[in-house]
Amino acid sequence: MRGIGAFVCISLVAAALGAQQPHHCALVCAPALTLMPGMIRTHAFHAPRVRELATNQVVTLPGKSSFEVIGAFVAPTAVSRASLFASVQWLPNAKESANPYTLYTASELGERPRANAPSVTMGATLALLTPTMGQGWFTLNGNVGDLFSQAAEPDDKSSYSHKLDLDLVGTLNVFNELPKSEYLHRVGLYGMLDFVATGLPKAGDEVPKGERLFVSDARSVSLIVGLSVPFAPMASGQ
Repeated sequence: MRGIGAFVCISLVAAALGAQQPHHCALVCAPALTLMPGMIRTHAFHAPRVRELATNQVVTLPGKSSFEVIGAFVAPTAVSRASLFASVQWLPNAKESANPYTLYTASELGERPRANAPSVTMGATLALLTPTMGQGWFTLNGNVGDLFSQAAEPDDKSSYSHKLDLDLVGTLNVFNELPKSEYLHRVGLYGMLDFVATGLPKAGDEVPKGERLFVSDARSVSLIVGLSVPFAPMASGQ
């Protein structure tokens, strides 16, 4: 599901940055590619409580900040304001213990090496505030997707699992006053709230086994902020 969340996020940002003009594709338009480097902060609003089995102490899992790179393809559709997306998320420098994708991993962590394996998201995005409505400066999008990321539940049978991922993405087009023919006109700043709704440990789960017991559900809400840099313009706007 995380792949979906990332892809949705990118599609929202790309749609916000692209000039929205009536498109004439029959079903799905040509996709646009956007690179989105930024910072992700886990446990933005809720941090689960766990019991450390070695000490029997109940602690709150701290939030972590990591550099993240998202690459996303967003394709507008014939449905007004709706787009399809696919994205890849990657944290090149995150440690296993700090990586928001593996924060609740069900596998044995051992020496906790770098956890830089990517995740993939695919889904759909809906423009809640279009560039026209935001006078070219602001956009707001909602995403729903399937995130395919590191397994987190104790009964998962593979190293990756599917999760429902929901996103709310706002963009600020800081170069909106530049002519549309200028490349910087399509570069902007984005902020995203990412909520992984399924596939995480629940109260009573022992994850990793023999290490800690979850006292409360793991509700993963992350805040991501960064720069949206398009590599190809929207073939047609929404």
